[in-house]
Amino acid sequence: MKISEQLLKRINPFVIRLLKSRFHGLASKDIMLITVTGRRSGRSYTRPVSYVQEGDTVRCLSSTTTAWWKNLEGGAPVSLRLRGREVSGHGEATRGEPKRIADALTAFLTRLPRDATYYDIGLDARQVPIAADVERASNEVVLVEIALDPND
Repeated sequence: MKISEQLLKRINPFVIRLLKSRFHGLASKDIMLITVTGRRSGRSYTRPVSYVQEGDTVRCLSSTTTAWWKNLEGGAPVSLRLRGREVSGHGEATRGEPKRIADALTAFLTRLPRDATYYDIGLDARQVPIAADVERASNEVVLVEIALDPND
């Protein structure tokens, strides 16, 4: 079952407030705020997203049906609220590379199996993403990789 964008639009304002509050620890170990600037509008957009971090790289995923990640095609600066701290980085969105996205999706969902629901991916008895579901979803998922600014 995919979670609808309508439901997320209702929940996101509460999650944003939580992550900006002193109670961020309830969610910030694997949910962050990402702020991107619209290429055409110049407006800032903030969205809560699940993430995994490996060293100075933060990865998150999005559905191709959303639009925020399009501002990161070809790379762009981003601001993150990561575990209660404001940090900056350079984000880049990747889509249309099914093998790379399938590998990233499997690694991501192995660490955060609860997010499998968002992408309509089943999990086996060991909570490992089902390969056939990952392969199908890899055409509907965008990988966003953020290189953190070492000065933050």
